[in-house]
Amino acid sequence: MPENTVSLNHHQKYLEGGGEMGSLIRSFNWSETVLGTPDTWPQSLLITISTMLRSRFPMFLFWGPDCIQFYNDAYRPSLGTTGKHPYALGRKGADSWQEIWPLILPQIEKAMHYGESTYSENELVPMYRNGSIENVYWTYSYSPVIKECGTPGGALVICYETTKAVHAFNTAEESKNQLQFAIESADLGTWDLDPATNRFIGNNRIKEWFGLTQDSDIALPDAIEAILPEDRDRVANAITATMQYGSDNNYDIVYGIQNKVSGQKRVLRDKGKVVFNNENIATRFSGILLDVTDDVEVEKRKDEFISVASHELKTPITSLNASLQILEKLVKLEPVSDKFKLFTNKAANNINKLVHLLDDLLNVTKIQQGQLALSKNRFNLAELVKDSCDHISQGTDHDITITGEKELMVYADYRRIDQVLVNFISNAIKYSPQSKKIDITVEQQGPDAKVTVSDYGIGINPDKLPHLFDRYYRVDALGHQFSGLGLGLYISSDIIKRHDGDIGVESQWGEGSKFWFTLPIDQ
Repeated sequence: MPENTVSLNHHQKYLEGGGEMGSLIRSFNWSETVLGTPDTWPQSLLITISTMLRSRFPMFLFWGPDCIQFYNDAYRPSLGTTGKHPYALGRKGADSWQEIWPLILPQIEKAMHYGESTYSENELVPMYRNGSIENVYWTYSYSPVIKECGTPGGALVICYETTKAVHAFNTAEESKNQLQFAIESADLGTWDLDPATNRFIGNNRIKEWFGLTQDSDIALPDAIEAILPEDRDRVANAITATMQYGSDNNYDIVYGIQNKVSGQKRVLRDKGKVVFNNENIATRFSGILLDVTDDVEVEKRKDEFISVASHELKTPITSLNASLQILEKLVKLEPVSDKFKLFTNKAANNINKLVHLLDDLLNVTKIQQGQLALSKNRFNLAELVKDSCDHISQGTDHDITITGEKELMVYADYRRIDQVLVNFISNAIKYSPQSKKIDITVEQQGPDAKVTVSDYGIGINPDKLPHLFDRYYRVDALGHQFSGLGLGLYISSDIIKRHDGDIGVESQWGEGSKFWFTLPIDQ
C-alpha cells in the first residue's frame, strides 16, 4: 500500500459526522472522479476533510490539479437555494465557478504551486446563486494543504460572508456623507469634547471661525481664548453645569468670538448634549455651532426701532390722554349727551391699552439692552397680591380668592412684582371667560416665597407650554386670538429671573391653568 493512502479499515472514521455535507460526501460516487474512492485518498486530504466537516466555520477545499471541491455545512448557505449546491461537490473548480474563475484561480495557484497563503477582507466576489448573479462580499484566506511528500496538494479556503456588514457599512457611510453635506450646506460647526482628557475635536468650519489652520488640532484653551472676554466665564460655567450629573444633559448658549487671525467677530449659538456612563460620569460632550451674527444684528435693529418708535409714540399719546382727562372734567361741569360720555370712555380705555402695549415694548428693549433695573425693598407679599387684585377686580365680575400666608415678607422690586401679578391675573381673567373663579395662594417653600394664580378656564395644550415665556409668543385659544403682543409672560419671566427666582406653568387642555413664581425671602 502506498505511504500516502489510508487503509480501508481506517478511512471511514475521517468522514464521519459533518451533517448534510458529511452524508453527501460519504454517498458520493467518487470512483467516477479523478480522486478515486476515499480508501485511496491520502491521509492529508482525509484529515483536512475531517477537520472541515467538524468545523462550524465556513470552509471550502480545492484538491489536486483539477481543483476538485469539498465544503462543509457552514459554507452550504452561501451557495443559495438554487445554483451550485450540491452540484459543486466533487466537481472541478473551473466548471463550478466560471463567472469568477479568473479572479480566484491566481489565489488557488499561489497556495497550491508556491505554498503561500493569501488574505482578503470584504472582497467583492460575484456568485451565481438563487437563480442569478449576486454581488457577494467575503473575508477569506487561501492556505496550502501540505501532502505527505511535503508539497502542497490543495488550497483550503476559510471564509465568511460579509455582504450584510458591507451593505450596512456603505449605508452608514452614505448617511455620514449626507449628514456631512447637510452640515456643510447649513454652514454648521460640529465639535466633540472628551471630558476625561479635555481633547477637543472640531470640523473645518470651527477652525475657520476661530482662526485656526485646517490641519491643526484644536486645544480647548485656544477655543475658549477665542470667546469674547465678557462671555468667557458664562460659557465655562455653562459647560461645567451641563457636565454635572443631574443636569438635563442639554447645553444651549449664545456667545461672541473673535477670529485669532483676522480679528473678525461673530455671534454663535452653541448647542450640545452630554452622555453619562453607569457611574454618572460624563463620557462624551458633543454638539453644533451656528453663526447667528446676522440674526442678532436684525434683532438689535428691531429692538432699536421698537425703542425709538415707542418713545416717539409716547408723546402724542400723552397729549391725547391729557385732552381726554380735560373732556372728562368738562363733562362733569356741563350736561352732555350720554353718547359723548360713552365715546370718551371708550377712547380712554383704548388709550390705556395702547399705553400698556408701549410699556411692554419699552420693557422688552430694556431687557435686551440689560437696562431693566430693579429697585428692591422689603414688603409684605400678601399685601401686594391684595393690592394687585383690588386694582384689577374693579373691571371684572370674576371672584378672586386669596389664601395662604398673610405676613410673608420678601426683598424685591415692589413695582416689578406687581407687574408680574397683574399679568398673571389678567391672563387668568382673559382665558377663563366661562368660569368666574380665580384662586391665588401665597406660601413659603423653604427659603422661597411662592405665589400661584389658578384659573378654571380653557387651559393650554401641552405642546404650547414650553413656548409660553418666549418673546412674542401668543396662544390661540379655541381659534380666537386675544389682544396683546405676546410680551407679558416674557417680561414677567425676565423680572423673576432677575430676582433669582423661578417661574412656571401647569395646565391641561380644558381644565384651567396654574401660573406660579418664586422669590427668595432673604437676599
